[in-house]
Amino acid sequence: MQSVRFRTLPGEPFRRGFKLGRPAFGDQITVVDHPHGRGESVHLLQAGQRGDVRDGQVYARTMVGVPKPKPIIWMRAEKSTRGPAPQHSREQIAEVAIEIADAEGIEAASVRNIAKRLGAAAMTLYRYLPTKEDLYAVMIDQATGFEQQEPTGDVRADLTTLARRRRQTFLRHPWLAPLLSTRPVMGPNFLRGMERDLALLAGCDLDMEESLAVLDLIHSWVSGIVQAELTERAVAQRSGIDRDAWRRHMQPYLMSMLATGEFPYLSKMIRASEIGEGDERFENGLTTILDGIEARFLANTENDGSRPVE
Repeated sequence: MQSVRFRTLPGEPFRRGFKLGRPAFGDQITVVDHPHGRGESVHLLQAGQRGDVRDGQVYARTMVGVPKPKPIIWMRAEKSTRGPAPQHSREQIAEVAIEIADAEGIEAASVRNIAKRLGAAAMTLYRYLPTKEDLYAVMIDQATGFEQQEPTGDVRADLTTLARRRRQTFLRHPWLAPLLSTRPVMGPNFLRGMERDLALLAGCDLDMEESLAVLDLIHSWVSGIVQAELTERAVAQRSGIDRDAWRRHMQPYLMSMLATGEFPYLSKMIRASEIGEGDERFENGLTTILDGIEARFLANTENDGSRPVE
């Protein structure tokens, strides 16, 4: 491993000058002078042609380095070999963070607020969870949790239970679905949950790609509809105007537009339907989703194991 001193060329953040040798493509190097911190290990992704020599230093035309990723949080020892014994566990810290996020929002789950709840100094928490990404990872995995669910032989009923449980988890933790959608955390509870969910489909004669398609559809749809439900709640709470009040406010404008005759299908929909509450909308949507899954993947598989002819 080579020791390399980088110097940033003006206006070119990924072009670095180097000395003490010429690293080759794929070399691992230690950066001793780098804007992201001293002593950071990076892998050299691209080394371009040799450039000018200025002030005794050789500059590359193009040289791209990226930080060497650290092992994920669950692969790092919880107890450091140095310093005092830990007074808290990652799970305890995550539990306090979850309580704060549930009550005040994810932004309130800061190290300062968590430390105050624990009666600890803020800096000591970095020994357990060094970065915000580490904190979010354990929060997501702990809030997601794991509930055992054995297959009953009725795949539709099993998927219904799975979807309802997932919705309740997201409703208990309003910050979870939006945060999870940006961070595909694969912690211990996630892995146990995926193993459980795949087992629910094990008797359906689906290949792995089809099983993942079914689960991804349910997981994504539940996440989306819950986020819409929570957003509606939050807007109503902030404005003091619930859905019924908003519809009454919008009705004169809406009726005037429908009266133009330009929206025949919308007119028919409004006359024939009534938007239900969150539970009703969830169940109606889930029925439609499961009807599609059943028609596409599950027809004729539960009795004789044969697949539908396409």
